[in-house]
Amino acid sequence: MKNFVVALDGPAGSGKSSISRLVASKLGFVHIDTGAMYRAVTLEALRRKINLENESEYNFLENTSIIYKDNAIYLNGVNVSKEIRSSEVTKNVSTSCRFGYVRNLMVKYQRASARYGQVLMDGRDIGTVVLPNADLKIFLTASPEVRAKRRYEEIVAKGEDATYEVILEEIKTRDYKDSHREIAPLKMADDAILVDTSNMNVEEVTNKIIDLINERLKSMEEFKMEDLELPKTLRRGQKVKGTVVSIVSDNEIALDINNFTEGIMYLDHYTKDPNITSFKGLVKINDVIECEVAKVTEEHIYLSRLNELSKIAFQQVCASFEKNEVITVTVIKPVGNKGFTVDFNGNKLFLPLSQAPQDVKVKDVLEVKILEVNAERQNAVVSRRALEHEEYEKNKQAELDSINVGDVVKGKVAKIEKFGLFVRFNYNQGLVRINQIAHTFTSDINSLFKVGDEIEVKVLSKENGKLTLSRKALIDTPYEAYCKTISVGQTVTGKVTNKLPFGLLLELAPNVKGLLHQSEYSHNPNDNFNSFVKIGDEVTCAILSFNAASEKISLSRKALIDNPWTRVDAKVGDVVQVVVKEVYDNGLQVETLGVDGFIPASEALTDSQNGTVKDYFHVDDTAQAEIIEIKPQEWRLRLSIRRPAIKEERKEFEKYLNKEEATVTLGDVFKDSLK
Repeated sequence: MKNFVVALDGPAGSGKSSISRLVASKLGFVHIDTGAMYRAVTLEALRRKINLENESEYNFLENTSIIYKDNAIYLNGVNVSKEIRSSEVTKNVSTSCRFGYVRNLMVKYQRASARYGQVLMDGRDIGTVVLPNADLKIFLTASPEVRAKRRYEEIVAKGEDATYEVILEEIKTRDYKDSHREIAPLKMADDAILVDTSNMNVEEVTNKIIDLINERLKSMEEFKMEDLELPKTLRRGQKVKGTVVSIVSDNEIALDINNFTEGIMYLDHYTKDPNITSFKGLVKINDVIECEVAKVTEEHIYLSRLNELSKIAFQQVCASFEKNEVITVTVIKPVGNKGFTVDFNGNKLFLPLSQAPQDVKVKDVLEVKILEVNAERQNAVVSRRALEHEEYEKNKQAELDSINVGDVVKGKVAKIEKFGLFVRFNYNQGLVRINQIAHTFTSDINSLFKVGDEIEVKVLSKENGKLTLSRKALIDTPYEAYCKTISVGQTVTGKVTNKLPFGLLLELAPNVKGLLHQSEYSHNPNDNFNSFVKIGDEVTCAILSFNAASEKISLSRKALIDNPWTRVDAKVGDVVQVVVKEVYDNGLQVETLGVDGFIPASEALTDSQNGTVKDYFHVDDTAQAEIIEIKPQEWRLRLSIRRPAIKEERKEFEKYLNKEEATVTLGDVFKDSLK
C-alpha cells in the first residue's frame, strides 16, 4: 500500500507522543511531530526579528515551506531539526502557536507532510481538523488520576519534587482548556477508536495500537477485493428501500430492491424484540421498509433494519449528550478488566473501569453522565465519576464562594511539606507557608503538627481558586503575649544581649527585648554604663512604657535607684565635713551630705604644707571643706580644704593685730605654731 495515515489524538499526559514513536519505529512508519512544525515557525519568526505578539507579522509564512519528512523538519528545504530545540525557540513557541492564522497554515503543511508513505501523526486535533480523512483514527486517553500518577512518578524518578494533588489539578484544568478552546478544541473524532490506557502499560498500549493498524490495513485490502466482485450500484452498508413481495415464512420475507435479485430479511434482522416470533401479522405485502445491505453474494442480497433501529434508539443517547443530561443505566456485563457494558433504553454503552464506582456489579442501576458519543459507530462512553466530580466541583465552588479574605476557618492538616502544610476543608484546601505557622522560626513542622490535626487559620488571599492561609495571624506575637503579663512600673530582670551607643538591649523573655536607654541607666549622668556591664549580665529595671503592636518596651534602671542629690541643700561657700574615700595624685574623692565630691590637689593643701596629697591624707580621714562649685543636675560637687584653713589662719593672725595688744611680739604671734 502506497499511502496509509494514522491520526492519534488524546489529552495531555496520555502518552500519545512516546507511544507514537514506539509504534512508528516498530512498523516502519514515519512519525510526524506536529509540535516540531510550530517550533520551525518560531525559529523563522526569531530569525526575521518580528514582533512575536503581533499575529499579522506572521504573514511571512505565505512564502515559507515547512515540511516534516523522514523524521526530520525542513524549513525552506533546510533540515533544522537541531536548531528548533534551542532554548530561545522553546521559550517562545507557545506564543506563535496560539494564533489562528498560524494554526491554519500549519494544518496545510501537516497535511502535505502526511501525503506520502505510511504516516503516524499525533496531536490534539489531528483526527478532527488536520487529517479528517485519515485511514485510522485513534483517541488515546486515560483517567486524569492515572495521567497525574504517571506524571508524578516520572518527575520523582528524575529526583525532582512533585505533589500529586497539584499535578492532578493542573491536568484537569488543562483538559478543560483544551476541550473548550476556540481554535481546534480537543475532542474525539466521530470515527475514532477509543483506547483507554488507564489499566494498561506501555507495551500493552503499543501492541493494541499495532493490532488496530494491522486490522485496518487488512480490512482495507479485503474490502477492495470484495468491491471488485460487487455490483457497482450496491455495496455492503448501503441504504435501500425495499417493498415486501413475499412473506416466505415466520422467519423470512423477500423485498424488491430494484437489483439483480430480491433482498432477503430474517426476523432477527427486523426486530430485537424477543416477544415477536413471526413476520405474519407484523408486515404485509407492498409494505415499504427502509433498511441497508448486510451482505452481498453471487446469489443473494441480505438486508437488515437493525442498524436503522439502533440509530433511532441511539438518537436518545445523542440527545442526552447534547443536553448534558444525567441518564440511568443498568450494568449488563464486565468487559475484561477494562470496564462494563451498560444498557440505556436498549443501547449498549461502555462504562470504563476508571469511571465506575467501587464494588460495582452486574444488575446495578447507576446514574451517569455521557462523556463521548460516536453517532456513526453508535457507541458512547459513560461515567459515574464525571457525575460525582461535577457534584464535587459544585460543592467545591460553593464552599470557595463562602470563604472570604479575612475569615477565620477551621480545617484539618492534609499534608505536611518542608515549605508548609496543606489544610483541608470539606472540598477545598489551602496552604499555610512555613513563615505563616508561628511568629518564631519553625525548622520542623512535623514537631508541631501531624496529618489529621484540626487547625484554625485566617484567610490571607484567595486568587484563582487558591487559598493562602495563616496560623500566626491568630496567635499572639511573643511581644503581645509578654505585654499581657506586665504593667508600667513593674520590676523585671533582663539579660544584656547587645550594647548600643545609646543604651542596652535586654532580653526579657524568649524573642522579647526591651531598651534601657543610657539616660535611664543611672541618676548620675557621668556613669559610663559600657564600663559597668557586659554581654550576658542581668540587669533589673522598671517598665517605663510598652507597645505590643510596635514591639517596643522602654526600661529604666534609675527608677529603682535612690537619688541622693534630691536631699542635698547646700550652696557655694558652705563649709561641710567630708570623709576621704579615695586619694589620687590629682586630688581627693570625698563623701559629704550623702553624695560624692572632689577636692583638687591644689585645693587640698595650704601654702605651708609641702609635698603631695598622699603625704597628708588617707582613706577615712575627715576634714572641713568649703563648697566651691555645686551642680546637682550634673552630680558635680567641688570642694576646698585649703580655703577654710586659710581663713582660720587669717583669723588667728588678725586677733593679734588689735591695737590694745600692740606690745605683743612676733614670737608671741607664732608661739602656738612653733610648739
